[in-house]
Amino acid sequence: MISAMAKGVKKTTSKKGGCLEIFCESNLRLHRRRGELFLITDASIISVCESKDLQMTKVIFSAGELLLNLSPPEKPLPKIYKLFQDFLKIVPRGSKLQLLKIAFFAKVLNIFGFFSGVENFSDKEKKLFKFLLDSSFEEILRLREEAQIFVKVENHLESILENVSERRSKVAASTQGWDC
Repeated sequence: MISAMAKGVKKTTSKKGGCLEIFCESNLRLHRRRGELFLITDASIISVCESKDLQMTKVIFSAGELLLNLSPPEKPLPKIYKLFQDFLKIVPRGSKLQLLKIAFFAKVLNIFGFFSGVENFSDKEKKLFKFLLDSSFEEILRLREEAQIFVKVENHLESILENVSERRSKVAASTQGWDC
C-alpha cells in the first residue's frame, strides 16, 4: 500500500481519471517525490469491479477497509493482492455475500497471523473454519451449511478484529508525541 497523488485528475480532459476509480485495478507509472507521496504520471485500466447492488458494495468496501487497516505501508503483499483480486472477481457472481465476506476476512486474518481461540470451536465449526481457509471462493460458494455456524465464525472474526484495533490504537497512543 502506498500513498500517491494524481495531478489534474478531476479535470474532464484527464486520461487518468477513470483508471483511478475505487476498486479499479490499474497499471500505474509512479514517480517518487521528496516526501512520502508518489506522483502518478500514467495509468491504464486492467479490470474494474462494479456493482449497483448496495449489499455487494458494502461487502467490497468492508473487505477494502480491512486491508487498509492491516496492510503495512510500502510492503509488497502478493498473497493478499491475489486474494483480493480473486475476491473482487467472485463477489459480483456470488449470491452468498456474507459467506464470501466471512471467508475473505478469515483468509486475510490467517495470512496476517491473527488467529487464536479456534480451539473453543466445536468439531463441526473447526471443520468449516478449515474449509474456509483452504478452499477457493468458487468452492465456498457451493457450500451448504447451517447459518448458525457461520454466525459463530463471524462473531469470532469480529472479536479478533476488535483485539487487532485495540492493539493498533494502543500502539498509536503510545507513539504520539514521538519525534521520529
